Amino acid sequence: MNFIIVRKPFVDEAEAINALMRAHADKGVLLQRDVDEIRNAIDTFIVAELNEKVIGAVSRYDYGQGLIEVRSLVVDDEHGKGGIGSVLVKNLIRVLLRDGAKKIFALSYSPDFFKKNGFIEVPKETLPEKIWKDCRFCKDRDNCGETALVYKI
Repeated sequence: MNFIIVRKPFVDEAEAINALMRAHADKGVLLQRDVDEIRNAIDTFIVAELNEKVIGAVSRYDYGQGLIEVRSLVVDDEHGKGGIGSVLVKNLIRVLLRDGAKKIFALSYSPDFFKKNGFIEVPKETLPEKIWKDCRFCKDRDNCGETALVYKI
């Protein structure tokens, strides 16, 4: 029987994480991040591994003062819908809470997934830090289909 291992990634796995993200970015459901950006932020990621292959990943972005974004959540298509995304998010939240996070949020095209994992929907305007960091550069900023959600601490 094969078990999924959830762990911190190695720097040389940045390309595998990038490949997972690229597949979803091409579908328009995830912002693409380049390999160097992933490599430089590798300590912000958690990965899911099966049979020595990275099959999922999630990262965080720290805005300071306890405000943390859950971002770049991806699971390969073969293992999607198998609960791996929830395992990754729950592991990340456990780490964030242990480290003193005061507000954890996500923007997503799949709000039901996050709601099943303890998040509630909020107006995007309640997250000005995110809007000024990423949204202002997005091609869809005036017609965004993402939902803002905050984890119920």
